Amino acid sequence: MPVNTSRGAGFIEGATVNPEPLMLRLHYERSWKSDYEIECLRQANVRGARGHRAAERAFRAGESEYEIHLAYLRASDQTEEEIPYSNIIALNDNASVLHYTQHERQRIDVTRRHSFLIDAGAAVNGYASDITRTYSREDDEFAQLIGAMDEMQQGLVAEVAPDVNYPDIHMSAHRGVAGIVVRFDFVRGLDAAGVVEKRISSAFLPHGVGHFLGLQVHDVAGFAANSHGATLAKPEGHPYLRLTRRVQPRMVFTIEPGLYFIEPLLSELQKSENAKYINWPKVDAFRKFGGIRIEDDVVVTAHGRDNLTRTAFAEVS
Repeated sequence: MPVNTSRGAGFIEGATVNPEPLMLRLHYERSWKSDYEIECLRQANVRGARGHRAAERAFRAGESEYEIHLAYLRASDQTEEEIPYSNIIALNDNASVLHYTQHERQRIDVTRRHSFLIDAGAAVNGYASDITRTYSREDDEFAQLIGAMDEMQQGLVAEVAPDVNYPDIHMSAHRGVAGIVVRFDFVRGLDAAGVVEKRISSAFLPHGVGHFLGLQVHDVAGFAANSHGATLAKPEGHPYLRLTRRVQPRMVFTIEPGLYFIEPLLSELQKSENAKYINWPKVDAFRKFGGIRIEDDVVVTAHGRDNLTRTAFAEVS
C-alpha cells in the first residue's frame, strides 16, 4: 500500500489501527502471565504490603484518612502518579462506599473511630497489586466479623485450582456471606441457602468476588471464551462479576469478598418482602462500621494456587 505522508510518518493508506481481531487475540493471550510478569506482580504485592502495614499503624495512632494515605505512599515508596489506582482509605461508615476516595483531612476523636478499610495497591514495571484489608479499633464483635470474613476469604482462595470455574468461587462467596450474616444474627428465619436463594446476600455483597490482574488492575479478557471474541455470560442475578472463565495455570486474579452496610441497599431491602428476615436493630448497630472487604492476589499454579498477598505480608511483618 502507498504511504500517505500527509497523514503522519509511516501511515499506510487504508490500514486499520488496532484491528479488532488482533486486539482480541492479544487480550486473550494476556490471560496467561510469564515468569517475568508473575515476578513483577509478586514484587508489587511486597511493596503494597509495606504500605498496608504502615497504614494500619497510622490508623491505630489516630491519624486522618489523608494522613493514612500519605503514610501508605511513603512506606510503599510511591507518588500519587505511580499508584495503579486511587487509594481507598475509609474510616467508619465511609467504608460502605465501594469506591470511596475522599481522604478527609480532619482527625476523628478516638470515641468516634470505629473501623478502617484500605484498598490500595502498588506498581512494579507497570504490573499492579490490588490489596484490601479491614480493621476494627476495638476487640469487639466487628473484629470478630472481620475474622469470620477473613477465614471465609481464605476458604475461597483454597478453592482455586486449574480448571475451576471462577463464577463457582463467586457463588461460594455468596454462600459464605450468607452463612456469616445468619451466624452473626443479621438475618433470622433463614439458613444460608435461603439467604442466597432470596438474594438477600446481594444486599451485603453487591460486587463480584474478583477480576484478572496484570498490566491493568482490572485486566482484559475476563469474559473471553476464545481469542475470536466469543464471551462467557455472567451468572443470572450477578451483573457485576468481572471474570467468568475457567482458570488455568499462570492466570492471576483477585479474591475479594465483602460484607457491607450500604444505606441505599439496606433501604431497598427494608422496603422489600425480605425485610421480615432482617434483624434491623443489629444491622443499625453496625452501620457505623461501613463494611468489610478482604482482598488477595492469587496466581494459579500447576496443582493449586500461590497467594502472592499473604506471602508478601509474611515477608514484611
